[in-house]
Amino acid sequence: MVQCVDCPTRNNRTIDLFYTNAKEAYTATPLPPLGKSDHNLVHLQPTYIPLVKRLPATTRQVRRWSPEAEETLRDCFQTTDWDVIVGSHGEDIEWAAQCFTDYMNFCVDTVAPVRTVRCYLNNKPWVTKEVKAVLNKKERAFRNKNEEEMRKAQQEVRLCLREAKEAYGRKLEKQLGCNQVWEVWNGMRTITAHWKGCSTVVVNSERANELNSFFNRFSSPSTPGSSSQASPGPPAPLMLPPPVLPLL
Repeated sequence: MVQCVDCPTRNNRTIDLFYTNAKEAYTATPLPPLGKSDHNLVHLQPTYIPLVKRLPATTRQVRRWSPEAEETLRDCFQTTDWDVIVGSHGEDIEWAAQCFTDYMNFCVDTVAPVRTVRCYLNNKPWVTKEVKAVLNKKERAFRNKNEEEMRKAQQEVRLCLREAKEAYGRKLEKQLGCNQVWEVWNGMRTITAHWKGCSTVVVNSERANELNSFFNRFSSPSTPGSSSQASPGPPAPLMLPPPVLPLL
């Protein structure tokens, strides 16, 4: 057996043990204590590359809207001379619609520009930039071995995470109240990590015959080799031959 924890977990002592029969299968990294504990957390990471690092991060185009941005966009549209934009094309509806759409997109890009963000597989929707800032603050306090700052940062992390989760819950309730069912279901799948795709079933004639035989097994007549015999039905009616008349 091989001891994987090779870093101090309490002061300068290593009192946490983790044994495995595979040599150099894990690497141990100390992390800040959890809550009021005096033991450091130990992050045991396998030596193989995790899925989060093997798969590339996806990029998304997002806009950050605010009441101030909506008011600015509304003022921009109200002060626009639409006759100059649309009326110059005369009877050409296609060019007028294209010019109108391009101008609206220009105003939207000016008020709320598009930002490109990177999304990783382990990103949670309630981990905002405020939460990340508090987590980085706790990490810096742990690296500097400042216990007082680390305790304060732990309290800030707990409070910030609670507020972020409550805000995300209110967002889901608002979407449900506005009948945005797809977005609510998308958020629930994110919370429960239910992102597995449905397994595909090979459809062929043999599979269809098996399903037909299974669902019709009670209505089909029993075979001679089956263990259960069907109950005899009512007797068939007796058919008499027609009478024979004598010849005169």
